[in-house]
Amino acid sequence: MMRKSLFILFLLCAVLGAKAETLQVLFVGNSYTFVNNVPEQLKIMAQSKGHDLVYEMHTPGGRSFEKHWEEGKAVEKMRAGKFDIVVLQNQSFEPVSNPAKMMKYGKLLAAEADKIGARKIYYLTMAYEEPLGWMKKDSDEARRSLKLFPEMNDRLAKSYTQLARKTKGGVAPVGVAWKMVYESIPDIKLHAPDHSHANQTGAYLTALVFYATIYSEAPIGMPGRLEVKSRKKGKMTTMEIKIDIKTRKALEVIAWKACQEFTL
Repeated sequence: MMRKSLFILFLLCAVLGAKAETLQVLFVGNSYTFVNNVPEQLKIMAQSKGHDLVYEMHTPGGRSFEKHWEEGKAVEKMRAGKFDIVVLQNQSFEPVSNPAKMMKYGKLLAAEADKIGARKIYYLTMAYEEPLGWMKKDSDEARRSLKLFPEMNDRLAKSYTQLARKTKGGVAPVGVAWKMVYESIPDIKLHAPDHSHANQTGAYLTALVFYATIYSEAPIGMPGRLEVKSRKKGKMTTMEIKIDIKTRKALEVIAWKACQEFTL
């Protein structure tokens, strides 16, 4: 009996003392990833649940899949690291206006992720809050974009879903979760004043969706106060992100629901 008790105690100590397996993640995208440092928020959330996540980013502003491919730096990063996951995020409107181009260059980037044996996750971005200024200019492209705007959510979901199916990747349905929030809790604002990027609450929701996507577990009981490091004008700064408990709980539920209900 004593030996059995000691064996059980040994197993418990081994489990409790075991170090979490480190997950290496590369984010390839643009400002939709680096504004409010979504990867850093994800890392903090993961740590709060006992997970060890290390990330790198290649996220120059405005980059599309085409630009990433032509510049080659994203591919260099993939090849140089030992990444378990590569997150791929396209320019915000191209999945709506030119899904064929997205598919072409998305498949090329996906093939590079396959070469290093990384899991691919596509960052299904959010729709603009309202048409942006460039969409209202007097040009054929602007008028076409403005006409497509009302369908932005659906077109984003369609383009990312098709690419994920073609390349056997997964999807972090961020835009789906944002749409759910705006439809069910319109008092919660997720967009920054530019109507395009995320404010701190929107970025927090985005990180919740990534947590649920990567770990396949409900993002419940996350920290409501995060000290997030970010680079601003070439200098590292720290910003505080605070989400009140009522909002946090609502976002956690919706992030999990979006991931549960989204299907490829």
